[in-house]
Amino acid sequence: MRLTILMKLTLVKKIQPKETLAVSLCHSATKLLPHSPIIITDKTCKQPCGRAYNSAMNKKPGYLISLTVAIICVATAYAETFSARGLVKAKSRAVLASEIGAVVNKTPFRSGDTFKKGDALINFDCRLLKSQKDKVAAQTKASKAQLENARDLEKMRSIGALDVTLAKADYDKARAELKIASLNVERCSVKAPFDGTVVQLLVNEFESVDLRRNLIEIVSSSALEVEIIAPADWLKKVSTGQKARMDIDELGITSEVKIIAMGGAVDPVSQTVIIRARFDNLPKDILPGMSGVVRP
Repeated sequence: MRLTILMKLTLVKKIQPKETLAVSLCHSATKLLPHSPIIITDKTCKQPCGRAYNSAMNKKPGYLISLTVAIICVATAYAETFSARGLVKAKSRAVLASEIGAVVNKTPFRSGDTFKKGDALINFDCRLLKSQKDKVAAQTKASKAQLENARDLEKMRSIGALDVTLAKADYDKARAELKIASLNVERCSVKAPFDGTVVQLLVNEFESVDLRRNLIEIVSSSALEVEIIAPADWLKKVSTGQKARMDIDELGITSEVKIIAMGGAVDPVSQTVIIRARFDNLPKDILPGMSGVVRP
């Protein structure tokens, strides 16, 4: 590529610095090919080679030289630009675990399924826990009645203040046990903490799981960011709020992103820094884990 560029540059009468020469070649190609879609910016020029070639084929033979010059211009300009790899990451990603020991009763969502916040992702067979809650609720009701009776007897001076205090303590204890039983029943269903997609289901129906057993891995499909692993010199070339473009490899499209945070430290070994960016408009079909080249 460099040899070809040097050979073509011999056609230019006045030698200029590479960057100035690239821009002047772009201007020359624009004059010779007025109908070709050449876009000139401060640091780079873009030449849709296929369309320019078709346009040139209908012109005089000299236009092919202009096309060659334009292509060389693109190669030179892009060699001067800087880029880095970016990874699409979800802001929210979690592996949900069991908070009780029980038998899995229902798994309505599988890998790739989408869900809304609050949807039941895993259901357990909780007949035993529900029965225990009913039992504690009955005990709480009885403790409350005993407390009310103790207060009435105290007014008639039939019992002392100590008996009332003990009755109240029994009632408070019963209420606390009812809260625990209610909380265990709530844990019989694993609810989605955010809108997202199932990455992997880690259990099957009718399996008996223990406390803290991993059940399902989920990821948010809407709140996506780009993590850019960039050379450290990007810290003096880019800033928060600056726009950039990302060529997404898996989708074959280019999307605009906005830099939202600069890395707080530079890796001393690789001399790289992590920069975070956010999509202005979330591309269709994009998923966490996709990657591409980011160019400010």
